[in-house]
Amino acid sequence: MPMLLERAGALSSKISSYTKLKNTADEAEQFLTRATQFTTLSERVARARATLAKLAAAGVETGFAANDGSGYAAKARTLRAAVHANPAAINDPPFDLKHEFADRVSAIAVAAEKASLVAWQTYVAKRADFGADDVLNALAKIPQFRLSISRISQIRTIVAGFGAMLPDDPKGAISRLDALIDEHEAAWKALAADDIPSSVVAFIRAAASSEALLSAFTQDVRTWLESRNLLDAFRIKLR
Repeated sequence: MPMLLERAGALSSKISSYTKLKNTADEAEQFLTRATQFTTLSERVARARATLAKLAAAGVETGFAANDGSGYAAKARTLRAAVHANPAAINDPPFDLKHEFADRVSAIAVAAEKASLVAWQTYVAKRADFGADDVLNALAKIPQFRLSISRISQIRTIVAGFGAMLPDDPKGAISRLDALIDEHEAAWKALAADDIPSSVVAFIRAAASSEALLSAFTQDVRTWLESRNLLDAFRIKLR
């Protein structure tokens, strides 16, 4: 009997130790899960904030403002203080951790990312307002202009790609964008052909940058464009 009691006591002790270890492992797993969630959330918020700061430094305004950002910052401080006082508080927080904090903060980060992308795309579109490609497509049919128009089209394609995604270095991207826009303008100004009347070339250059005056649309210009089925490629637009 004493031996049986001794074995029973040892078994009870082992069960007790196992239970404690299991509970400790469960708590550790819960802590790890929370830590992973908060690390992911923190990194996303940090990236969104850094992007907003880079865009602002480059002169691209997003107009983004976090909805009740100070309130969620206060919740974060409250949670940090509670966990510091008692680590178990992470599993029994003073507010709904998912719906009242994590989900809301994640939504702010998502909104910041969208606002950043829209602001960048708007900036690029405004800087690269080259107008419709109608004139470009029409002029590409003229052998004398084909090489220059090809380069202009290439530049437009590259510029269009700038708005596809946010750059890691907005300032550097803007410098490159400036250079491409200058090159685009220079290509239009260099557009010429020995056997095409200078008045026609001047009108086309001006029209490409929306600076053509109605007085420049002379009968000679009209006749030349009409004879090559280019007349419908141009539109009159009031400023």
